Amino acid sequence: MIISEFLPDPVGKDIDGEWMELFNNGSSLTNLKGWAVKDASGKTFKFAKETPVAPGAYLKVDYSTSKISLNNNDEILFLYDSSGNLIDKAEYQGKALEGKSLIRQGDKFVFDVPKSAEPEILNSVPLINNYSADASILNAANSLNPFVLFIGFFIA
Repeated sequence: MIISEFLPDPVGKDIDGEWMELFNNGSSLTNLKGWAVKDASGKTFKFAKETPVAPGAYLKVDYSTSKISLNNNDEILFLYDSSGNLIDKAEYQGKALEGKSLIRQGDKFVFDVPKSAEPEILNSVPLINNYSADASILNAANSLNPFVLFIGFFIA
């Protein structure tokens, strides 16, 4: 699992548009129950319920789900597994560009037009973790460029 993309400064109110996206870069299903995302200020979101993410699939977690308000300047996100091991870290320094997400390219993040925000690639997942109907799972359909085409699926 990696942090693949996040939007710290959406156009409009931050809490209405901020989100982070996780990607299962492994070869097997990963259940995020007990996993956590923490920001630079120490604010933590823990996945309390079963949250399976298939290999090659994306999980979008918005502010209304995580209650993590992303900094518009100098942010760090940490991803921990259920044993408390640091699995991934995403960071940027400087001022976020309004309406641009930070997208992982190799070992760094660059500002670009949000890939997860494209309406044709999102499917809403009702009541994921009983927190929000706004969390989204995305399944990569193009292994050459996983940001080009996605097929959504629902978690039961």
